[in-house]
Amino acid sequence: MSGAMSPLDELQLLDNQVETAKDVGALRPIYDRLDEIARENSGDFEVQLVAADLRQRVINKGLRLRRARERAVRRPLRATEPPPAPQASKRFSLGDSLRANLLTDLPLSRAVWMGVALGVVGWLVIFVTLVQVARRRNIPQPAAVVASSATKGGVPVDITTSPPGATIQINNETKCKSNCRIALPPGNYQVTAMLDGFEPAATGVTVVPGPPIAVNLMLPSQTQTVRIYTDLPSGKVFLDGRPAPDLLDGQLVLDRVKNGKHRITVSGPNAEATFAFELQPGKPPAITGPVAATNVLAVLVSSFGSDGRVQSSSATPLKVALNGLPQGEAGPAGLELKNVPAGDQQLTIGDGRDQRKMVVQFGPTAALTAFLKSDVSTGTLVVSTGEDGVSVFVNGKEYRRKTRHGELRIPALGAVAVRVAKEGFQSEPEQTVEVKKGEEAKLAFKLRPLPQVASLQIHNAIPGTQVFLDDRSIGRVGDDGSLSAANLAPGDHAIEVRREGYMPRRILRKFIAGQTLALNGNELVMPPAAATVHLAVSPPDAQVTYRRSDEAQTHTARDNPLKLEPGSYVFTAKAPGHTDQTARVPVAAGETRNVALTLPKETAAPPVVKPAPVNTVDWEGQGWERKDGEYVRKGGNRVVVKRGRLNGVITFTAQLKKGGLGLGGLFRGGKLRWFIDDGEQYSQFEIDKKHFYANGDKLPHPELDQRVFTVQIDISPQRIVQRMKTANGWVELASAPGREIANGTFGFVVPGGDEIGISNFHFTPR
Repeated sequence: MSGAMSPLDELQLLDNQVETAKDVGALRPIYDRLDEIARENSGDFEVQLVAADLRQRVINKGLRLRRARERAVRRPLRATEPPPAPQASKRFSLGDSLRANLLTDLPLSRAVWMGVALGVVGWLVIFVTLVQVARRRNIPQPAAVVASSATKGGVPVDITTSPPGATIQINNETKCKSNCRIALPPGNYQVTAMLDGFEPAATGVTVVPGPPIAVNLMLPSQTQTVRIYTDLPSGKVFLDGRPAPDLLDGQLVLDRVKNGKHRITVSGPNAEATFAFELQPGKPPAITGPVAATNVLAVLVSSFGSDGRVQSSSATPLKVALNGLPQGEAGPAGLELKNVPAGDQQLTIGDGRDQRKMVVQFGPTAALTAFLKSDVSTGTLVVSTGEDGVSVFVNGKEYRRKTRHGELRIPALGAVAVRVAKEGFQSEPEQTVEVKKGEEAKLAFKLRPLPQVASLQIHNAIPGTQVFLDDRSIGRVGDDGSLSAANLAPGDHAIEVRREGYMPRRILRKFIAGQTLALNGNELVMPPAAATVHLAVSPPDAQVTYRRSDEAQTHTARDNPLKLEPGSYVFTAKAPGHTDQTARVPVAAGETRNVALTLPKETAAPPVVKPAPVNTVDWEGQGWERKDGEYVRKGGNRVVVKRGRLNGVITFTAQLKKGGLGLGGLFRGGKLRWFIDDGEQYSQFEIDKKHFYANGDKLPHPELDQRVFTVQIDISPQRIVQRMKTANGWVELASAPGREIANGTFGFVVPGGDEIGISNFHFTPR
């Protein structure tokens, strides 16, 4: 079952079985399998925590089932049975268990007398307790004691473990070594105790204001492991005189070896080794007595934490080196090793032709490793992965066994190429190593789980922009315009950006596990927040219209104040009997502006008789050529077609025949240009297929993709208005303050190789 699911999934399944168990016997196999999972995953802290919590639930369920069985046995012996008293808590003390066992085992009459005696004792205990409480209430408490019990200073929590000396963690944060007292604010906590050589223990604690709280944790001792690695082709193993599993590929790992004294004998073709040892809780295995071996060199390594001991069957001392560093000589009494790093280490025994190299593992779990080396023509390849069930490929061929206890040992010789693979983990590069005769060569692979999270990268965004993921803030864009967020759950998420003075922007994106979603700042552009414009108009009945400087469409100001997007606006006020007034006002995002428009009254003027339109242009004398009803000109830059007084209405039809990127009048990127010059002020105007340009403003016009334009320019001392004729009539393009032009010039700008055609040119003086 464990091979088909993860340890945490199997623990969840066991948890469900605990809840459905009907008797104590059903809990036993659950407890045994729980113990196996904890040992198989000794390096996985999360598994250890869950296993410790589940182990406690198994014990609690067993106690409840046992009490229920005892009550069922006692019930027929009583004629009447009072209803059970309400329980103050779910704690089950040693005294409760003792009383339950006594009442079950004694005859009825003795049980009754024993119940009376226990009742008397109980009343005495209650009486003494009440007296002590009353005395404490009447005795003034020292200031330090009162302060220590206050909520502000925390509630004292006394933590004891058996055995003591365990590392205590509160909510995964290391606090002290047991036995110890710490002060905690009221709340719920997870207390975990860890000690090398023992299984972790954990419990939940609810801290409330009041007297000190006691927490007691029992740390079960870890069962120890005995590893036997040989280069024998086959062999049998005997533990305490009884057959153990045979050697497989010359090796055997014995888990869950009970504490106590043991003897192991390994026998193979023409070779045998015997050694004795003793296992004790929280201590390294102790090699007792000499190591006997025939036709093999037996090397025993006892390890626990960072300490170890090396002992061999050699009658003469052998030189010992660890990771290439000399450690001394190991004689019959052995050699102590100190401060050994955790993990696989290379141990070298002997020197010269008799030198042997072995890979031995050191860690927090006590273990005894026995190496039996004969004079064979092969070596040993040690593949370390840190994971069980990993497939190992040697020179492209999958080996028949998978890793166990995080490694696999394979007989080999010469250069080998190794690759490993396991479902749910990333592929790792192939490694090569040279395996020499009589030596062990190690290859370590660090398997990395396939990523289960995604990340986000934002570049070229506005500094200071706040970023939210599903309405949860994940940070602000830095001064360099970037932001990074990792460990994000895969799937669809809403990304929202916010910044003062702008409307929030929200987009939906899909995050893929193991990938980074990259966003550029232009994908997160926020529209500016609306500005507020207050209008003050005189006379009050004046009609106000407005438009953006880059737009031709005007709007009537029906509300006051107005809510407008940031930009530059042109406000125009009109009233009967008053002169129109225009104001150009820039507004920023989120700001409030006041716009005052005061219209002066008009003065009476004699009626003006408008003369008929006249054409005063000498086209042929100006270098124009008459073609198909048009006057056509190529180049010439500024070409004047009207001089003198310009106050009046100029009307013409124009076509850009060649210009910009256009050929044959296709009008792709070229512009028609004309100018007004009064001697002091020069103004140039341009129009293309999409926009009209005036006074630095770029304004869209209503006739997109137009090739031929009919334009009207109304010049008066009050205003200069430019219009364009459309299918629906004349449309105003732009308006500017007017002026009297007594001696000016009007003409067209025809740069370079541009060619324009003009027809229907008229000037009507005012």
